[in-house]
Amino acid sequence: MGPSVHMRIDLKTAKILTSEEARDTLLMFRHIGDDPLAIQESFKGLFPKKVAEALGELRALRRRATYKFTHGLDMYFTKPLLEQASSEGVARYRARRFADAGIKRVFDPCCGMGSDSIALAEAGLEVLATDRDEVALHFAETNAAIHGQDGIRFEVADCTETMPDQGAIFIDPARRRGSRRIMDPKDWSPEPDRVREMLEGRPAAGLKLSPATDLDVLLELFPQPQEIELISLKGEAKETVFWYGSLAGKVERRATTLPDEATYCGAADPHADTGEIGAYLYDPDPSLVRSGLLGAFAREHGLHNLDPEIGYLSGDKVVDTPFLAGFTVLGHEALDPRKMRKLMREHKVGRLQIRKRGIAERPATLEQRFLPKAYGDRSLTLVATRIGERHLGILAEPLA
Repeated sequence: MGPSVHMRIDLKTAKILTSEEARDTLLMFRHIGDDPLAIQESFKGLFPKKVAEALGELRALRRRATYKFTHGLDMYFTKPLLEQASSEGVARYRARRFADAGIKRVFDPCCGMGSDSIALAEAGLEVLATDRDEVALHFAETNAAIHGQDGIRFEVADCTETMPDQGAIFIDPARRRGSRRIMDPKDWSPEPDRVREMLEGRPAAGLKLSPATDLDVLLELFPQPQEIELISLKGEAKETVFWYGSLAGKVERRATTLPDEATYCGAADPHADTGEIGAYLYDPDPSLVRSGLLGAFAREHGLHNLDPEIGYLSGDKVVDTPFLAGFTVLGHEALDPRKMRKLMREHKVGRLQIRKRGIAERPATLEQRFLPKAYGDRSLTLVATRIGERHLGILAEPLA
């Protein structure tokens, strides 16, 4: 079995993985070659087959984990635990909300591999972290020690059966079963009715939910929050957070984009006015779109959308904000090879960066059709999109 295939491990194997011998072995092979099969064979010469396979998977996961964690090359997780875990930057941002609200003690009853517990402890809170998965809990405890956070209380407990004591709580329902993502919130664990029971009567609570699930669906299933926050990281929607009690601000909706920590608040107002292509084109951050704040933001900045279903904004002035990727419009034509090539020749395009929305074709196909050869040495952006029934190509240059 290769290291890219997800395997389930038991507590005994997990403990061997965190042993000094296994740590030293992983350290020794950290920067040796890129041939996973050769490394796997080396692991098999040093450890029993099951442990060797788990080491191979962990080594591969650690390389992927560096995009989420500063200490990713030293941490412990399984594939589902890594995928469900909050990125370090998001967890730390969220933890500061607990600290700023004056909360001293918090429950993390679905702690997984510990990223949220660690961030909460780093923010100065006393944390009681539980999980029903003994492997997850063992890894969480080890990860906390790697971060120098040995004051977190870790206990094996199933929050679907045992209610955490009263007090502030952070709930992150499991949205995976093995390596499979669960799309229906009714099948998350704990399920919505149990989450409702867990939230009842608490002075403060944060509930982390999937940003891919429609807000209206989440609002039907979970208790009405005092604040809804959509968080993105480097332009990718990461999570929807329902805030309750003293953790909620005085706003109905909030969009936050990290690492800039820019935030935009207001009442739900999702629909921007529709208009023509102006001098500038803007691609809004997903936190704005999914929080239902795009309409308010667009009006405030003198922008309109090109098509209500597509989401691109346009206007005649430069708007400099982390919430928008901005472009100067150089020209636009029907998405037709003859017309697009003429546009490419006129602007002496040598290389294209493709952005597309509402168009089925792959970026590589679009590039081959519209830029069969270099017409110059300019590197520009082609925004391929749909406006109403028209398929349109907008040639643009990123704003500096």
